[in-house]
Amino acid sequence: SWGIYDKFSAEDLFKKYAGITDKLYDELVSPLLHVLPMAPGYDCSAAAALSCFHVFALQSKGAFDVRWGRGSLSELIFNPWATQLQRRNVTIRGGSRVNSIVMQSETRSNEEAPENKVVICIDGQEEPIECDAIILAIGATSCSRLVSASPFLSQLPATQNFDLLRGVTCVAVRLFLEPSKVTSAGVRGGKSTQLPPNIANAMSESPVVVCGPNIGGIPELKETGFCIYDLQRMHDEFSVPDVSAQEGDGNAVIEIDFYRADTFVDMNDEEIVQLSIKTVAAALDVEAFDPTIVVDSAVLRARKAVSHFAVGSAACSPPVTLDKESVYICGDWIDRSGHASWSTEKAVVTGKQAAKAVLNDFGFDNCDINVLPAPEETSQLKSLRELARTLRRVTPPPVNDGGIPPSPWMLAEKVFGR
Repeated sequence: SWGIYDKFSAEDLFKKYAGITDKLYDELVSPLLHVLPMAPGYDCSAAAALSCFHVFALQSKGAFDVRWGRGSLSELIFNPWATQLQRRNVTIRGGSRVNSIVMQSETRSNEEAPENKVVICIDGQEEPIECDAIILAIGATSCSRLVSASPFLSQLPATQNFDLLRGVTCVAVRLFLEPSKVTSAGVRGGKSTQLPPNIANAMSESPVVVCGPNIGGIPELKETGFCIYDLQRMHDEFSVPDVSAQEGDGNAVIEIDFYRADTFVDMNDEEIVQLSIKTVAAALDVEAFDPTIVVDSAVLRARKAVSHFAVGSAACSPPVTLDKESVYICGDWIDRSGHASWSTEKAVVTGKQAAKAVLNDFGFDNCDINVLPAPEETSQLKSLRELARTLRRVTPPPVNDGGIPPSPWMLAEKVFGR
């Protein structure tokens, strides 16, 4: 099904084939497309949209109940992981930029056959790194650039369409605010917050607000989705101290993550901070807070760094093995039609699969690397699938429309009339 639906845009799927109303599309589908696969419907693969919605909302009970880390994932997960690896004599070279990857044949002696070695050339380092195999764990656009600079990689069958890979630009803004004299307690999803009362009240139901594009008619947000986070309720390091809560100590912390932020990524930090304040007010339908209460801020830019699941992108998604016994790969954009997972989970799944492939190819036995299967679908979803199959047996999908069947309710309307 990925091969069929990947040729169509999500917008065509939902509007032309699913027959949903413009209002439902604008108020529900479009915002979800902008914050999950992070693209407008016309520029998002229908296969990616269906898979993403399935994993995050429909697959099993609780799928839509997102669980957030109680702090920075770097500090809670990746830094301890790096420390553990270093204790196992793994060398981590932070900031090392790989220029190219080549295959070099070396002869140990006149009698022995050449031995294939993968050679990693690093920017600013005279001596390359030789290894038996390599696992690439990089984003799609970075991988595309690396392949174009590496003749060995560019000739592999699995990399032939990598020049078509694209990325989504994201901007993350964290604002540290003077604490409100009034601490808002009893809000859901956290203990309390010192955000300005009008913002705290607007976010009382959840510490996370998900927004689609074109909020408040702000030009920079025409195709930009975003999420607003009250970090005092989400991260332990920013939580309101119990003893001094009434004294206004500490800072309120609010974060805005923008997706598809090409229109303003090149603004300076102060301009982006001002846009963020304006965005929060428009999204929550409240008066903007005074910029002078911003005591500190951080703006992070990720240009074309997040995987863009555009129409046809699944055809560029390779399996974890690019070249047996030499080059492997993992990431959220890898093996898209395989294990039904997304985002960080998909990167972890393909990372495990790549590691297992390396060990198997090099003859290591008893490698204890297991991937948990995707959760079983709910009985309701199974019933809907069976209903859809029944209707399609009655009226097969039109071949001239690419083989995409209409939604069950559109098909039922066609068969039985209104």
